[in-house]
Amino acid sequence: MSNQVSSTLLTALDGQLAAIVLLVVFALLLIFIGIKIVPDGNSRIVERFGRRHRVLLPGVNIIVPFLDKIKKSGFDQLSVRVEGGDKPSEKLWTRDGNISLAEQRMDPKKLKLLAKDNSEIYVDSVVYFRIVEPMRAVYDVAAFEASFVSLVETTLRQEVGRQDGDSIVTARDIMGESLRSALQEAGTNWGIQIIRVEIEDVHFNPEVAEKLSEAREKELIRRAELIEKQAEAEQQVLLAEANKKSIILEAEGVKQAQIMKAEGEKQAQILKAEGEFEQDRLQAEGRYLAESREKEGEAKGFAAIVEALSNDPNAIIALQALRAQENVADSLGKSNNALIIPSETAGLFGAAASILKGYEQLKNST
Repeated sequence: MSNQVSSTLLTALDGQLAAIVLLVVFALLLIFIGIKIVPDGNSRIVERFGRRHRVLLPGVNIIVPFLDKIKKSGFDQLSVRVEGGDKPSEKLWTRDGNISLAEQRMDPKKLKLLAKDNSEIYVDSVVYFRIVEPMRAVYDVAAFEASFVSLVETTLRQEVGRQDGDSIVTARDIMGESLRSALQEAGTNWGIQIIRVEIEDVHFNPEVAEKLSEAREKELIRRAELIEKQAEAEQQVLLAEANKKSIILEAEGVKQAQIMKAEGEKQAQILKAEGEFEQDRLQAEGRYLAESREKEGEAKGFAAIVEALSNDPNAIIALQALRAQENVADSLGKSNNALIIPSETAGLFGAAASILKGYEQLKNST
């Protein structure tokens, strides 16, 4: 009985252990299937139930087993033409699902194009790009290589048709940048980034190249002659400008000299007027001082007379006598008929003098 129980327990334990082992193995299998390691510089596209789901970036990624799967490359998808199409196209999408994110080179064949002046030009271009949105590059464009080459050729025809042959040869960089911008507008919907476009070679047919060379030589000669004429004209303009400036400077010098002369004369007149004013002022002050002193002397004289009169009242009679004598002398001096005979000459000499005086007066009257 005990043996049967123990055997039953062992059987049950073995069944549980087997189930656990199976679960562990299944879990490890799910983990192994769900873990995806993407190499550096690549990406992978995950589909869920047949539809685009997400993009796996470089490194360790986890997907849901049996629901998600890695999309594998199809026939003639995501390839680029290299070396002008002489070599097989290079695949950008491997069979294990890795899509390259590195910079790629698209090298279409050399094209024979028509320029604006209807000249035939052979143009060889190279386009450098990289995939930035793998889902668009895989799902949104069919036959990536053929579509890309057709886009490059169409855009290049349009850019060459806008210019003449001469400008295309001398403006490769400008045409390459214009071509890059035009390609980027169309390539955005394809999930690619146009990095740069280079024009490797541009040439004409030998006959056309010879004619263009001759025309170019004539054009260079014409431009040289035009530049020489422009230089002569500029030299004449500079000479005229120099003469004009010289005349202006001379006129300004004359004007400045006249202004300085006028200012000098004005200053001299001001100084002269100030000198005359100062002289008149000093003369007036001198006259004023002389008159003041004269008045002062008269005042002192009057004061002395007043003092003398106050001390001796009889002096008034002597003063009046002196004034009377002064008036008589003044009258006699002004009269032509007066004859003064001093008392000391009242004798013979006085009489003779009087007779001579009368004779002189009678002679002068006749």
